[in-house]
Order: sequence, then C-alpha cells, then structure tokens
Amino acid sequence: MSDYIDARERFRRARTVSGPTHKFDVGAHVAYKAGPSAERSYFRVTRRLPDGGQGLQYRIRSDRDGQERVCTESALERAT
Repeated sequence: MSDYIDARERFRRARTVSGPTHKFDVGAHVAYKAGPSAERSYFRVTRRLPDGGQGLQYRIRSDRDGQERVCTESALERAT
C-alpha cells in the first residue's frame, strides 16, 4: 500500500515539459518567402498548427487575392 502512495506522490511532483511556442499570433501580418531567390509575399495568419515534423506551422491567407497556404515558422517574418 505504501508503494502506491509513493508512486502517486512522484507523479504529482513530476514537472510538465512544455513544447515550443508559436512566434506569431492569429491575425498577425507576416511576410512569406518561399525560397532563397523568391520574392516576399504578404499574408495574415489565420490559424496556428502543431509541429508537422519540420517545425511549427501556420495557415496563412493573402489579403490581396485570398490565396491560402500552410507554411513553417522558419519561412515567415514579421511584416513591416
């Protein structure tokens, strides 16, 4: 019986490890660059997505033509 209580106490004291946090909020204006030689396109973040294996992801939408895409956080930067 004492082993059961000790196990519960250890679980209660265990620390939770938080995952990485998103850099951009929903509604933020961002600049997306598809590749090293591509020009920047400006989008608005519509949704945060979990890590897809290559880093945190976002769903973004262009205000100009309504184009939507999913991209990783590393391809985005704050729009100025």
